[in-house]
Amino acid sequence: MLGRLTAGLFFLLLVWGNLVAGMHAGMACPDWPLCQGNLIPPLRLDVWMEFLHRVLAALATLTLLFLVRQRLSRYRGKWRAIPLAALGLIALEIMLGAVVVLLELPVQTTTVHFMIGLAIFLLVVYMALCDGTSRQPGFSIAQWGGPLFGIMLMVFFQASLGAYLRHSAAGLACPDFPACRGELFPTHWDGPLLIHFSHRLLGLGTLVTIAMLYIVSLLDERLKGRRTELLALVILVALQIGVGAATVVTGLSYPVTSVHLALTLGIIGLSLRTWLAQIAVPGGARE
Repeated sequence: MLGRLTAGLFFLLLVWGNLVAGMHAGMACPDWPLCQGNLIPPLRLDVWMEFLHRVLAALATLTLLFLVRQRLSRYRGKWRAIPLAALGLIALEIMLGAVVVLLELPVQTTTVHFMIGLAIFLLVVYMALCDGTSRQPGFSIAQWGGPLFGIMLMVFFQASLGAYLRHSAAGLACPDFPACRGELFPTHWDGPLLIHFSHRLLGLGTLVTIAMLYIVSLLDERLKGRRTELLALVILVALQIGVGAATVVTGLSYPVTSVHLALTLGIIGLSLRTWLAQIAVPGGARE
């Protein structure tokens, strides 16, 4: 229960942060830890969006501390590094959050801030699934565990590239879809176009990879137990590409981009769950 609650709070925190960025409310509280010099800020939508983002961060951090304490008592040996890593990353994330505000949202720092938040989300989901009693922690990239773990990494870097795309103002470098500046494959390149088009190609590559693994699951007994999850991932990634197209044609509408991120979190969480389920069965044994 504690793991699910913590994962849910971090899910909400990341999506809320995306809304704050989409509304350009990131500097509505230009000071830290206060907000416009007050503990309780004035009644203004953009100010309260950023202020509630901070409140959500505090709640998520508090539940994470309880979760880390619980997992440290249940995990043994080297596996205690997992809750300790989550603890270290949340401390770094809090410091970076302050730096992002004080430096007025620099692109690289803001992107790293998101990447660390996504890494914490993954660690929280891992600890929620591996509670130390009904399921012990484990890691393996043997046999089909490797490709399934690779999918999770692909989604992680796809999401990170998307964050950089958003914060570097390259989100509309290709203002059309499925074409890019009227061409299926652009002939005139610049920095924003390279970032944007790479994001599209990685998304397509992720879809193709998962689809191929689903086909393999129909033929290989060692992967057949993951058939349902892989089909769900194919559907979710295809839907994600469609929502990505909608973010372009709507001119980066912030409700659409938030749905885009919510789907990403669902996909990466399901990828983690699929990998853990595979390495827990014969043929995908834990190391």
